[in-house]
Amino acid sequence: MVVAIEGVITKKEPTFVILKCLSGLSYGIFISLFASSKLQSGQKVELLITQIIKEDSNKFYGFLDKDEQRIFEMLLKVNGVGATTAMAICSSLDTNSFYKALSLGDENALKKVPGIGAKSAKRIIVELSDAKMQLENISDNKSEALAALLSLGFKQDKILNILSTCKSSNTSELVKEALQKLA
Repeated sequence: MVVAIEGVITKKEPTFVILKCLSGLSYGIFISLFASSKLQSGQKVELLITQIIKEDSNKFYGFLDKDEQRIFEMLLKVNGVGATTAMAICSSLDTNSFYKALSLGDENALKKVPGIGAKSAKRIIVELSDAKMQLENISDNKSEALAALLSLGFKQDKILNILSTCKSSNTSELVKEALQKLA
């Protein structure tokens, strides 16, 4: 699993960059418009990566900050929202605007995103409003443990319930404790 890539931007388009690493290997990475506005060709940068592997593709989605990546990954769990739509939301709404739309149930803010209609906006608000509140109340270690357990295929709501009962303080101990309780 690729977690981050550091390199020099050799090509930049509005929502796509090519990053050349020190080893000489270049990666094509999809980015949001917010990230794109902060990047320049020739700049050395480290992008947090969400890798999506499908039968016919292996794509990298890059983020400058963990919050934007977390929103992207939360959106992927919503029924009917794919990577393209999730990235469109990340390009249209900054982190604060997205969380504000969720907490207020503001469908209109989400409907302004290309590809999001009334039904999709409602679905996103309903499916993510509980997850957003739960995620705000967990520590960084629990957030990292959540990500690790999600990558193992466990369901987010079940993981969050288990993590709330865990006593460990560091990430690896939290994952071990949660796995014992999930078994």
